[in-house]
Amino acid sequence: MSKIGLSIQMNHFAKALIILVMVSSVGSIAQSPNAHFLPLQPHKVQWANAVIKNALQTKDTIQLAEGWYLYGKIYQAAGDNLTAKRYFMRSLRFQEKRGDSFELSRLYYRLTEIERMLFHYKDAYRYAQLALQVAERINSNKALALAYSSVQSIHEIDWSEGGKNQKYPSINHDSVLYYLRKKERLLLKYGNPMDIQVVMINLGGELQRKNDPKAINYYQKALAICVKEQKPSEIIIAKLQLGQAYLQFKQLDKVKILIQEIEKDAAKLPANLHLLDKTFQINQNAIYRDYYATIGDWQKAFDYTQRVHAAERQKFLADREGAISRLSIEYETEKKEVELKAKQRELQLSQQSQQNQQRFVGILAVLLIGALTASIAFYRISVKNQRLSASNALLVHEQNHRVKNNLQLVSSLLNLQLNRLTDDASKNILEETQLRIEVMSTLQRTLYSGQTLGEVQMHDFLNEIIKVGLQTFGYEHVQTQTHIDSSLHLPIDHAMRIGLIVNELLTNACKYAFPDHPNPQWTLSCHQANRLCTLQVADNGPGFIPPQPITRKSSFGMKLIQLQAEQLYANYSFEINKGSLFQMTFKV
Repeated sequence: MSKIGLSIQMNHFAKALIILVMVSSVGSIAQSPNAHFLPLQPHKVQWANAVIKNALQTKDTIQLAEGWYLYGKIYQAAGDNLTAKRYFMRSLRFQEKRGDSFELSRLYYRLTEIERMLFHYKDAYRYAQLALQVAERINSNKALALAYSSVQSIHEIDWSEGGKNQKYPSINHDSVLYYLRKKERLLLKYGNPMDIQVVMINLGGELQRKNDPKAINYYQKALAICVKEQKPSEIIIAKLQLGQAYLQFKQLDKVKILIQEIEKDAAKLPANLHLLDKTFQINQNAIYRDYYATIGDWQKAFDYTQRVHAAERQKFLADREGAISRLSIEYETEKKEVELKAKQRELQLSQQSQQNQQRFVGILAVLLIGALTASIAFYRISVKNQRLSASNALLVHEQNHRVKNNLQLVSSLLNLQLNRLTDDASKNILEETQLRIEVMSTLQRTLYSGQTLGEVQMHDFLNEIIKVGLQTFGYEHVQTQTHIDSSLHLPIDHAMRIGLIVNELLTNACKYAFPDHPNPQWTLSCHQANRLCTLQVADNGPGFIPPQPITRKSSFGMKLIQLQAEQLYANYSFEINKGSLFQMTFKV
C-alpha cells in the first residue's frame, strides 16, 4: 500500500474516532447521573424503632420527631422517596411547633432533596427558601451550609426540560456559582476539611464549564485536602477531575503523570475501598480516551472508547436490574398493603354488624325488663359508686402517705451519707440533691393539701421552696420579695419544672450572690396573662451569666435549667442588671 493511501485511511479513521468521542461525550453529559441506593439497613431500622418506642413511652415529642426523621433518612438512602417524604412530614409537624431550630432547617433541606428527585419545582424551591430563612434566623453555620446546598441544587436542574416548559426555569450557572462561593467562605471558617474538599470540586467544575483556568487551582486544593486527610478513594477521584481540567487547558505533560499515578493508587487500594465499579471505570477510561485522542494516538483512543461504551452498557444493565428489583419490591409491598387494608375493612364491617345486632337485642331486653329492672339497676349502681368513692379516697390517702414516706426516706439516706463525707464538693452535690428532693416533697404536699386535683397553687408552692432553700443555706435573714398571682394554678408537670428551676436559681444565689454581701436581696415574680406565663428571678449579687450555649462542660444546675425550659418549650435568658436576672416565658 502506498504512503498516500495509508495517510488517507488514517485520516478517515481519525475523523471517525473524533465523531465517536464527541457523540460519547454528549451522551454522558445529557444523561443524568444515576443515584446509588442502599438496601434498608436492619441496625439503623432497629435504632429508629428504639428511639420512637422510647419517645412514645416518655411522651417526648422532640425525640419522637427525631425518630421519624431517622426513618425518613433510611428510606431516602434506599431510594424510596415517597415513604421518606411521609416520615419527614411527620417529623415536620412536631418541629414546626417548636419554632426555628437546626433540626427544622435540616428537615427543609431533606424535603428539598426529595422534591428534587420527584421533579417538583415549586415544592423544592419553597423548602429550599424555608431552609435558608430558618438558618439565617438562628445564625447556625451548619444549617447555613445545608441551606446553601439546597438553594444551589435548585439552580443546577433544567426544570424547563430543554425549553419545553416555559413556566419553569432552566439551569442558572451564575446562581450555582454564587451559592458555592457563599458556602466556600463559610466552610473555610467553620467547616471540616472533607466538606471544604467537596465545595472545591464543585467550584472547579463550574469554572471548568466556563473555560476558566482557575478550575485547576480548585482541583489542586481539593486533591491536597484528600492527601492530607489520607482518603485513598477521594484522592483518585480528585486526580481524575484534575486530569480532565489539564486536558481541557492543554497541559498534556501533567495529564500523563496523573494517569500513571492513578493506576498506581488504584492498585494499592484495599479490597473494601476499591473503586473498580462501573462509574470509576467509565471516568478512568474516558480520561485515557481523551488524552490519547488529543496527542493523536488514535488506536489507543479507539480502544479506550470501546472500553467506555462497554462500562456504560454494564452500568446501564446493572441500574436497570436494580430499578426493576426496586419496582418489584415496591409493587409487592403496595399489593400487600392493599390486601391488608381490604381485610381490615372487612373485619371492621363484620364488627359493626355484630355491634348493631347486639344493640338491637339489648334494646329489646331493656324494653321487656321495664322500669322495675331499671330502678333496681340504678339502686345497685348508686351503692357501688358509694363504695368505690370510699375505696378511692382510702387509696389516695394511702398513696399520699407512701410517697411522703419514700421522699423522707431518700432525704434521710442522703443526710446519712452527707454526715460521712469529708469532701466539700461532694457535700455540696448531696445538699443540692436534697433540695431537689425537697422540691418534689413540697409539690406533693401542696398538691394533696389543695382543693383542685391535678393542679398546683403556685403561690404557696414557690414560697415554700424559697423558705426551705434559705433555711438550708442559713440565709433566713435575706430580704425576699415575691409577686405571685394568688389565683395562679398550673398543671403538675409545669409546676415541677418551674420548682426545679427556681430551686437551682436560689441555690446559685446562696452560693455566689449572698456571701460577703452587706445587704443581700432576692426577688421572684410569676404571673399569667391569657395563656402566657412569665417567671422572673433576680438577685443583687455580683452577677452571673452561664456560658452560651450550654455545653457538656456546663454545671449540672445549668443543664437542669436548660432541660426543664426545653420541656416547657420556653424562651429564657440570663442578664446582668445590678445583679443576675433570669427571665422565662412559656405557654400554658
